[in-house]
Amino acid sequence: FFSIGISCRSTVEGDVRCMRLSTTATRTSSARISCVALALLASGPFTAALPSQLSQPAAIMKGGFLGWGAPAPPPLPLLPSATTSEVAASMISGGDLLSRSGLLSPASPEGWRIVLAGSFALFFAFTSLPGRLDTKLGRPKKEDMRFFTPSGWAFAIWGPIFLLEMVMAATAALAPASLVGPAGNAWLVQMAPNYAAAALHQVVWTMCFREWAMKKLWIPATCLTLAAFGLFSAHGAIVRGLSVADSVSAWGYIAAAVPVGLHFGWMCCAAVLSWNNVLNSVGAKRHVQMTAAIASCYGAAALLGGVSVMRKDPLPALVGCWALYAVSTGHEVLRGAIDALAFDSLNLSAKVASGLSLLAAGAAFVLARMA
Repeated sequence: FFSIGISCRSTVEGDVRCMRLSTTATRTSSARISCVALALLASGPFTAALPSQLSQPAAIMKGGFLGWGAPAPPPLPLLPSATTSEVAASMISGGDLLSRSGLLSPASPEGWRIVLAGSFALFFAFTSLPGRLDTKLGRPKKEDMRFFTPSGWAFAIWGPIFLLEMVMAATAALAPASLVGPAGNAWLVQMAPNYAAAALHQVVWTMCFREWAMKKLWIPATCLTLAAFGLFSAHGAIVRGLSVADSVSAWGYIAAAVPVGLHFGWMCCAAVLSWNNVLNSVGAKRHVQMTAAIASCYGAAALLGGVSVMRKDPLPALVGCWALYAVSTGHEVLRGAIDALAFDSLNLSAKVASGLSLLAAGAAFVLARMA
């Protein structure tokens, strides 16, 4: 009986000892499994591999233990693709060639902001050189018989264009982050090469619009036309940036969107003026020049008004309104030199085209508020 009791006690003590060992082992295994689970949960690949239903609790731990509790940032919105007309204009102006040249990475805003600032500095420097025809010929005269000529006050628009683009260039060189919003700088990367191409064409224009080209005015006219194509694409990139929330900052709108919009509108009008001067320089008949001038008024209004409405930006159309009204007053120099009916028709066309441009600017403004 005594031996049986000792045997039972030993058996019970062994079972208790085994139970204690089993409990300890279980606790140790549970602790190890918990550590492994936490490590896997805090890792990016494991979290990304989980189904959406399971990965939601782990999303707050993205980035490991250092990012514990921080929510994952939302993906940046994509910039809308350039339209076919923008791509074609970029190819014509050379902006597309510049972006693909390999000199700078199209995806690197650091390089393109330097190009943006440098191209403006070059354009401004060459524009300041004396000797251009527009500084030598002075105000239009009756004997010039030019039928598409704005009044001198219209050229005051260069003041805000130069001033704001100077601010844009300085900002791009010194504080480029202030031009863009939290949504990224894709619009700046696409705008810069097209603006640079336009600036380079205007540099060439300053060297061509001189006395040696008096009988070859088609050369400077071509330069201004190519510059208008480049600014068309640059303006399009900014407008697409404005369509994405938090892409263009308020300062970016003032320092980039406003001057480029004004510059694009004025360059279109300058190109139209240049081609009318080409007709005058080759001695085209008076009725041909008159017809071309009237067509130019309505053509400029249709182009700038259409762009403003399509892009919901009133600036190009407002510039068209400004320039065309200046053309209507600039014709006064021809009073008495041509038939009164022809003179009145020319003035009426310019004023009607100016009014149509103003209506288009108003429509663009309303559409932008409704968007």
